[in-house]
Amino acid sequence: MKMKLTVLAIPSLPEGNYTDAACAGLTLRVGAKRRTWSVYYRIGGKLKQTTIGYWLPDNKGMGLADARKAAADLADRVNAGAPVEPPPPHPRQGSKTLGEVIDLYEKMRRAKGAKGTKTIDAALRTVRNNLGAHLKLPAKQFSKADLRAIRDEIHKRAPQQASRFLAYCGPIWRWMEQEDHVEVDVVRSVIKIASVTKRDRTLTHAEIKAIWHACDHVGTSRSARNFGKLVKFLLVTAQRRDEGASLKYGHILDGVWRQAENKSSRAHRLKLPPLALDLVGDGVAQEFVFMGDPGKKISGFSKHKKKLDEVSGTSGWVLHDLRRTAASGMQELGVDPSVIEATLNHAIVGVGAHYLHATVDRAKAHALAVWASEVERIVGAKRAVS
Repeated sequence: MKMKLTVLAIPSLPEGNYTDAACAGLTLRVGAKRRTWSVYYRIGGKLKQTTIGYWLPDNKGMGLADARKAAADLADRVNAGAPVEPPPPHPRQGSKTLGEVIDLYEKMRRAKGAKGTKTIDAALRTVRNNLGAHLKLPAKQFSKADLRAIRDEIHKRAPQQASRFLAYCGPIWRWMEQEDHVEVDVVRSVIKIASVTKRDRTLTHAEIKAIWHACDHVGTSRSARNFGKLVKFLLVTAQRRDEGASLKYGHILDGVWRQAENKSSRAHRLKLPPLALDLVGDGVAQEFVFMGDPGKKISGFSKHKKKLDEVSGTSGWVLHDLRRTAASGMQELGVDPSVIEATLNHAIVGVGAHYLHATVDRAKAHALAVWASEVERIVGAKRAVS
């Protein structure tokens, strides 16, 4: 088909051959996966064809103006009797896409048995979601300008998330450069607009009391009621939200919560105080303790948290602050810092790392019992833990 090609028309052309009416011999061949520029010419009466380049989206390949210039240059060479240069390789030839390289990075990390699997999952999910269509392009074509544009777009809606995205990209691109998947680590040259600040919020006794009693009035649905119980449970046990939400009745045996999977990727045993066991109650081994929809893990945290803030009159806190509040409370009650770290399932260094498991388990149980007793005193509960 002969037509005057335009920059706007090229991206949407259906499969077929399109001869440019504005440049003699120039043809764009649109295939299922490629758009190829070719020039047709005659030498000694015989029709010849030579590939001169490839059109790619986002100005990554040869554009219309460059294709017309290349076609004119080739015609001059033919008229002068000079040899025609061989066709260039496709820009994507031998180059993995950005998505494929990130897949290789993930495979490498998991093959090494790296700790913090859930952290890796979250980081890679964030990276992939924000890279979007760039994942389909060759990794070597992803530029600093591309990364800055993504950073700026994220920054418009969540400044700290933009910096966290760059932090997640850092080790991936360092590995890419080391393994020659890219020529330059572009992340190294892109600055973080907003620093990622660590939270240090702990709840006051008045806030603990207000939130505790408001947990009984979040809503009447199964999910809302269990959200309220989960909040109390996280405060008493000092564990992470997802670990509490993933708790099943079968994970607790003789009052001991056995965590096989968690963010730390370390087995964790906790003797639960009576206050926590009351919140758990009884159920079928394979059922979630804090169930959302029937048979499913609880969800809708943002919605329930918003309602809890309204009822309690307390805002500016997140669920993870319950864990920090519990740790701070245990410290004020005289619990040894190494025991608090063990209760939180943090890595223990030095002498504490070599304690006998039974000794550590007893120390953690005592720490939680002391803290649970303090929580009962703060919220005005009648039970007294011995």
